Amino acid sequence: MSCCTLECTNRTSKKSTHSFFRFPFGDPDRLDQWVLNIRRNTWTPNVSSRLCSAHFESHPFSTDSWGRRCLKNTAVPTIFYFTNGKEQQPGRKSRVSNNDEDA
Repeated sequence: MSCCTLECTNRTSKKSTHSFFRFPFGDPDRLDQWVLNIRRNTWTPNVSSRLCSAHFESHPFSTDSWGRRCLKNTAVPTIFYFTNGKEQQPGRKSRVSNNDEDA
């Protein structure tokens, strides 16, 4: 398994410290925010797409009853980098609103 962002090379392995998360298909507003923040033109995630923990700040994580690292149901990825090492503009942290006045 690998991270779906273009500039990320994180993959699952025994030595990996990264967790990989599915896209929030059950929450359309948050899904739209994830896709917007990833900034991949003409790309749409599918059920196999994963995003690694490197793209999330530390506070949206919790631990489930099995001791696994989980994302809170409000988590939005905001950490992305360009190949040349410059940090990409952070994505919006707030949830997408259905109200046109908020746009």
